[in-house]
Amino acid sequence: MKEKIIGEAVADNEWQKAAEFREANAAWLDISFRIGLAILRILRERKMSQKDLAKAMSCSPQYINKIVKGSENLTLETICKLEKIMDSKLIEVSARNTNYTT
Repeated sequence: MKEKIIGEAVADNEWQKAAEFREANAAWLDISFRIGLAILRILRERKMSQKDLAKAMSCSPQYINKIVKGSENLTLETICKLEKIMDSKLIEVSARNTNYTT
């Protein structure tokens, strides 16, 4: 019985892997989560569904669901496409120093 419990405890370490993933990827996961919330707010304001957005993006509703949950590491291309379709800015990049020298 004891061996069985120890075996199950060792085998069931998925929670630990998930925690390590969240810790290692905290920076982009936080930004992705905030983008997801912004998308949900825009969809609600426009009375659009995730399915409507998926159709406009030519992707699956499941992919949109991953985006709005904040679990998808979005490319700049995808962010730009979302911004264009929803006619809203999701991220801003500040131009702190435009004096570049080579």
